[in-house]
Amino acid sequence: MGALKTIIATFGLWTALAAPLAALTDVPRERAKVFAACLGRASAEMEHRWLMGGGADAEQDRRALFELLLDTVAPRSGLPGPEILDIRIRAKFAQAHLLQIATFHTDPDRKRRAGAAARMAMRPCTALILS
Repeated sequence: MGALKTIIATFGLWTALAAPLAALTDVPRERAKVFAACLGRASAEMEHRWLMGGGADAEQDRRALFELLLDTVAPRSGLPGPEILDIRIRAKFAQAHLLQIATFHTDPDRKRRAGAAARMAMRPCTALILS
């Protein structure tokens, strides 16, 4: 039974780690979409940290990295600038909304779920960064 648990745990870990990498294709258009969404979400995280009075150095670095990645792939993506901006704004708004609920809502269960959703939304972006 112990070997079966080890195999299942290893498969689960491998699947969890491989999913974000599999999502990032070699197609510049798809990469631009991923980086634009991550840039928007990272911007919301940075601004939220600023508003809450915390140091946002890590968030600023993460945002700068996604901005650099997007600037690198955007010219070859074939996506028009307004479409890239739309992706960024929608992702930023969604992340900011989750963070706002997680911070200020009066229902503790809703706060917890919003916080978990905000962390889950950032997980694919965080997985793209090698620490």
